Amino acid sequence: MSRTRLWEQGDLTGGPADQLFAQVRQAVPGVVIERLAVTHPADDDNVYFLGVGAVLDRVQLDTGPGGRPPFLIEADCRVVTSDVTEAVAAVSAGLGSGDVGLGDELP
Repeated sequence: MSRTRLWEQGDLTGGPADQLFAQVRQAVPGVVIERLAVTHPADDDNVYFLGVGAVLDRVQLDTGPGGRPPFLIEADCRVVTSDVTEAVAAVSAGLGSGDVGLGDELP
């Protein structure tokens, strides 16, 4: 049983994460987005894994309920931001397309 499910273009969170995913899909051709599949309704399922090619969990993105900020992006570094543009830059950088240099990097 998979712990994630494919998050396709027609899937929507209802929040700013939808814009983030649309921009990442445009910036990084071939990106695969998966959402954490939880077994209990009370569990947090606002966790996404993004990858390209054979590496499907290169970037982890956590959002607030309903795809709302703040966005926590974890790849080679950690970035926390409430800005969609900054989040797109951080995710793209983590996927190997662009420079992070934005948001609040944490050690």
